[in-house]
Amino acid sequence: MSMVHTTSQVSTDELLHSVAGRPVAELEQFVMRVLALRAKLKAPSIPEGEARLLTRINVGLPSARQQRFAELDQKRQGESLTDEEHQELLALIELMEQQNVERIQNLSELAKLRQVPLTTLMQDLGIRTPPAAGRYPPL
Repeated sequence: MSMVHTTSQVSTDELLHSVAGRPVAELEQFVMRVLALRAKLKAPSIPEGEARLLTRINVGLPSARQQRFAELDQKRQGESLTDEEHQELLALIELMEQQNVERIQNLSELAKLRQVPLTTLMQDLGIRTPPAAGRYPPL
């Protein structure tokens, strides 16, 4: 029989018996807290600095901008872009390139923290290297 340490020692069965008498809503809240505690204890944790870098690495364009880029790129391929749309597409490409620069900087910083080569880190995270220069054809 396992023991639970509180201000006094209580067996698991005694703890369960005392919890059984609580109202259902309180019991459900207790179960949720126990499950959260179990998940926290089982889940691997990473240092805060690494978590912050991983969050930055995973930032992308908002879906509306991604969709707009796809629309403009399709029009570009069909050679039906207006001058205004062309400028909008250039601005989106510049924004995407800046985000890629920041992503590589954050990946490099994370690689240094983990003391692994950048290519190893990218492989571990499932990040493929982009195709050779020219992902965006000349406009």
